[in-house]
Amino acid sequence: MVRAFGEVLTGKERVALAGWQAASYMVEAASGAASVVVILEDEAGCQLAGEAAARQGLAAKVEVVQAGLTEVTLGQRADVVMYLPVSTWMLEGPDAAVLAHLAGAVLKSGGQLIPWRVAQLMELAHVPTGAGGLEVRAARLSRPGEPVAILSESKHFLTTEFASAARAQDGIDDTIFIHALLGGVASGLRLSSMVELVPGVALISSEQAGGPILAPFKEDVVVEAGQTLSVHVRYRPGQGLETARFSARLALGTSDRAELAGDHPVVQAFKTEVEEMLRGVDAMGRGADLDRVVSYTREPHGDVSRLTAMFWTVDDDFHKPLRKLIEGVRRAGAEASGQTPGDEAIYQWMLEVYEAVRAEA
Repeated sequence: MVRAFGEVLTGKERVALAGWQAASYMVEAASGAASVVVILEDEAGCQLAGEAAARQGLAAKVEVVQAGLTEVTLGQRADVVMYLPVSTWMLEGPDAAVLAHLAGAVLKSGGQLIPWRVAQLMELAHVPTGAGGLEVRAARLSRPGEPVAILSESKHFLTTEFASAARAQDGIDDTIFIHALLGGVASGLRLSSMVELVPGVALISSEQAGGPILAPFKEDVVVEAGQTLSVHVRYRPGQGLETARFSARLALGTSDRAELAGDHPVVQAFKTEVEEMLRGVDAMGRGADLDRVVSYTREPHGDVSRLTAMFWTVDDDFHKPLRKLIEGVRRAGAEASGQTPGDEAIYQWMLEVYEAVRAEA
């Protein structure tokens, strides 16, 4: 968190810290900002924050405001607003609602919200669906130490920027292909989040922060290693898992036939579309941004594929066209060869195009 402040504070900013977790960084914020506003909902918390500011000699620099986090407004908006969710796992109703309100009512236009961006991830899993002899297929938080067999890599399915003007349209109602690395019974998904505090500073969720969300499918799917599942996701941040829907089936053409060769017409057509997109990005003057994305994704990031890492880092403007392009080659590849192209193959095809275009310079 201190590193995040170091990236955005120059000594001139007005900083708002919302909630008790953010308030615990009052001293760090005050050391790098012109002024700090601490926003807490309870009177006792406000009193403690005021006393802490006085003990640290910050009473003249720190203002304490008592207000609901989804209702608060400030006479002078803040350049930087920080709210730390209760858990770094998937943001749900209360956290999403607070971030959305702070971005719209407390943060200055063009200001920095912390966290800046949240990438939602999923993995195929053998999710427990029984309790006391009864079948239970409702999404829930996992219990500490609960065994959950993971059958695939992490797969990105949604990125949310709460300070974005287009945030109200964020959500997903789409089909995503997930490649199984292990065979077994896929009874649901494990859902987690990758939180970017500010550009370039990421906070990866951990078991110490709270359990991931387990979302059972309506029906189990028996999958073999190497097969691809077609997973339909309908989810909108802030509406809670009660309205979210997850279903899965084996994708058509998940046989043992070989993956597409690099000179296959499907691959060549895909590369042509990728080249057009890259040249369009360059024409917009965004080539340097693209170079940073590629630099970050060249190396694997744990059990997360390089293609998933690309979705973490690419701008919102390019999410939909990029996803459409990638899902298109998955479908075309499955129809042409009987096997859906995997993340690594698709990333490599895109990287080859990128390197060829950059070699022209």
